[in-house]
Amino acid sequence: MGWMMRLRRVGVGAFLALVVAGCGGGSLSLSEYAAQGQAVVTVMEERIATLDAGRNSQTSTVEDVRAYWDRRLEARVRALAGFQDLNPPDQIADLAGTGLELFSRLIAAEEALAVRVAAYETVTEPGQWWATPEGEAVQAVEDEIDALCNVFQAMYDATTERIVLSDAPWIPSEMKEIIQIDIGCQQ
Repeated sequence: MGWMMRLRRVGVGAFLALVVAGCGGGSLSLSEYAAQGQAVVTVMEERIATLDAGRNSQTSTVEDVRAYWDRRLEARVRALAGFQDLNPPDQIADLAGTGLELFSRLIAAEEALAVRVAAYETVTEPGQWWATPEGEAVQAVEDEIDALCNVFQAMYDATTERIVLSDAPWIPSEMKEIIQIDIGCQQ
């Protein structure tokens, strides 16, 4: 099945995930959600880094570049599915829904860039891809994702202030949860 067909299915799935995420009812703790989300990101980033390394290590043909974009989009789509499978805790359900929406927009923007690159008759360098209006649209969505990432990181960092509450038996455990994680946001 081609990546365009998978993206159509993902669009419907993303909508359903946003509805579910907006309803809350998460079964994961905040730290479990953070760890599992980070694992999804790590797998996606490793796949894309491997693709980039392969592309950079050889002279690419037009078909190589098209295959690169198919596999890159596949890595993004799989990551989106992984995010959709997570059930965020109630306190961040809305924020997680926003993240899913942004990630869906990133995939759509990269799909448009892939279509543009696939239309080239000769191989071009990645710098030329990103200098197109489609490449700039991808960068704009990535900037929004970076901003949201910083919100998530600040939320996780704020949990360290709860250490003073850790010995209070009358405070619910979810209000004592401390998360120490660096999710690698771009500044």
